Amino acid sequence: MAYLIGFSGIGGAGKTTLTKYLGAMLNATTVFWDDYDKISSSPDDYIKWYEESQDYSVWIYKDLAKTLKSLKEGRKLKCPATQQELKPTPFIIVDAPLGRKHIETSQYIDLCIHIDIPLDIALARRLLRDFKNEKTSKEELLQDVDFYLNYSRKLFASESVKTYADIVIDGTLTCEENLNLIMKHLIQEGKIIPLKD
Repeated sequence: MAYLIGFSGIGGAGKTTLTKYLGAMLNATTVFWDDYDKISSSPDDYIKWYEESQDYSVWIYKDLAKTLKSLKEGRKLKCPATQQELKPTPFIIVDAPLGRKHIETSQYIDLCIHIDIPLDIALARRLLRDFKNEKTSKEELLQDVDFYLNYSRKLFASESVKTYADIVIDGTLTCEENLNLIMKHLIQEGKIIPLKD
């Protein structure tokens, strides 16, 4: 049975990057939450959801859950979101922003790693990612920052997902440093046998 590793964290924490790099290191199949957005459902108003319920079961990602279940059980499948073939590998790495709070998908995750990062760095990364190659006006950029400061910042500041993780890593470390920490953890847990000199 495959061993599933999930990365949780806020937007800009580095989940996608670490998922890709760890997947390459372990020669593992990688799965990304965002790929399933268009075939899943989530709250229309994130701020209203956060203020009124914080009920993670309303993020309905049935196809992602089925994908993880199939891979965990060693069955290959065509990804319902990307139409690419996904093959089961000993390790499966998944970008799982809601971590263990999202039971529908996290029930298949064996190790949940939360990437902890200061809000200012995460915001800067998101702005660079979202606006670097876009034809975005200065006004739109300012509106986005204003909305973050006055409305959405509390969603990013929430610690609830972090508290449910199995381990927490420092998102300000380099990708290489975090990958080394993760590999050491997997070796200590007996999931990987280190090569002898």
